[in-house]
Amino acid sequence: MIRAVTLLVVGTALAMTDFGGAVIINYYAVYFLLSLPLLRLRARTLALIAVALAVVTPQLAYALRALLSESIVNTIDSYDPIARLSGVGVLDFLLTGFYPAITWMTYVVTGMALGRLDLASGAVRRRLAVVGPALITFGYGVSWLALRLTGGAEKIMAGMPGMKDFDAMKELGAMKDPGMAEGSFDLPVGSGLWGPDAWGLLAAEPHSASTFDLVGCVGIAITVLLCATVALDRLPWLRRLATPVIAVGTMSLTLYVGHILAILALPGEAATPPQSASFELLLCFIVGATVFAALWSRFFRRGPLEYLLNNATKLASRVR
Repeated sequence: MIRAVTLLVVGTALAMTDFGGAVIINYYAVYFLLSLPLLRLRARTLALIAVALAVVTPQLAYALRALLSESIVNTIDSYDPIARLSGVGVLDFLLTGFYPAITWMTYVVTGMALGRLDLASGAVRRRLAVVGPALITFGYGVSWLALRLTGGAEKIMAGMPGMKDFDAMKELGAMKDPGMAEGSFDLPVGSGLWGPDAWGLLAAEPHSASTFDLVGCVGIAITVLLCATVALDRLPWLRRLATPVIAVGTMSLTLYVGHILAILALPGEAATPPQSASFELLLCFIVGATVFAALWSRFFRRGPLEYLLNNATKLASRVR
């Protein structure tokens, strides 16, 4: 709970900048709070909950969003102090934002289940070696097939708003991602932008938050985790080579906040460069984050903001 409050404060402060709803830290605060009742559950139980969430919540989210009108949203936000402060409030965190807990808790619960497994066990690794690729195949393969057999892909593309529509929605505050591009699928299912036929529920595109998207993303995460774990175990030299990358992972909060502050400090349109320059900016962030993390970890155990979280949670030791 202490971590959640800390992340909510930091995330809300960042959301008050031009990044707005694109900041995910305040959403993590809500994920942490919703995870509290699940902390003592076993891996199998958590896995079953994650499956249920992946199957049910995208359709439920779509139905709930369909019931929302602009007046209802404005009324709810008017009573929400966080929404009045940053434009991103409880309704966004739970249902209408870029990372709504109603669907994104699938990832959190899956991560909790994986965290309870012995990833050094050969039996566990063999199961994950089957489960990960199977989820990828199902999530992206079935979605691809369904959209083309039903004609849904053409209907989605035909119904996507153009750049003028995107600009208008940004001005209304309906979309707060400065990197949104024409033809992108980076829209929450049921946001009203997928059309009345809900073809987006069959899509497996980034941030569509459909069942297929959730399943495919979980499959990729499991596969990457498994491959990284096995590679580091079997290739000792790789761990030494990967030390700077591992250092980045130990201070992800610091580097996430840092990269947003760096973008905000860039002059003019540099924060949203043209396509030809975006790779250069990305490379600068990767190199900068890796060098900083590698140097910092030589002298300190945790990143700067990680020390803040760790010290704040020491208060919990007084609770019996």
